[in-house]
Amino acid sequence: MGRRSDHTKEELQQLIIDATLDLVKEQGVSNVTVRQIAKAVGYTPGMLYSVFENLQAIFLHVNVQSLDTLFAKCDRARKKHKDPEGSIRAMAMAYLKFAQTNTHQFQLLFQAPPPEDVVRPMELGVRIRSLFELVEDELKKLNASVCNTNVEIGARTLWSGVHGAAGLRMTNQLYSDKKNADQLVVEMLISQFVDSWKRL
Repeated sequence: MGRRSDHTKEELQQLIIDATLDLVKEQGVSNVTVRQIAKAVGYTPGMLYSVFENLQAIFLHVNVQSLDTLFAKCDRARKKHKDPEGSIRAMAMAYLKFAQTNTHQFQLLFQAPPPEDVVRPMELGVRIRSLFELVEDELKKLNASVCNTNVEIGARTLWSGVHGAAGLRMTNQLYSDKKNADQLVVEMLISQFVDSWKRL
């Protein structure tokens, strides 16, 4: 059993986040408890509450870490292509793959929002905006004449479709016999969107 003096508050916070993420990946968010997390890090449940106000707060910090991973995957994917449309497609496929291979982690990211009395980490909004900015950068390259407001809305419009395909694929609600139906849907979505975007 660890002692409080063994780690700084920041180190303990990261231990808790890492342990929670491992538990979420293994068994799904609905099965994770504070007691399990405490056991995994070698502290008492009471010690966890000295670092985080509740389980929802821990989950939100796990989401920040998950968004860092998702950002890195999308950014790496887009850099493999010189043309903006290719970069957008690569990011979309990286997004779909993350959802498929990290199902529980993805579900935690986009489950129902926490109660209003749970303070969201500032980093959460920063990470989400950074992900959208990857798409915005490519949309600007496709059509430099589009104003910033429309670029912002355009990125969210396009990614709502990509995200929707990922979610429907995870819950088997695409109702298609095609094994890669989510990819085919996203490919068509991007083709149509890019064609329209260029003509704005």
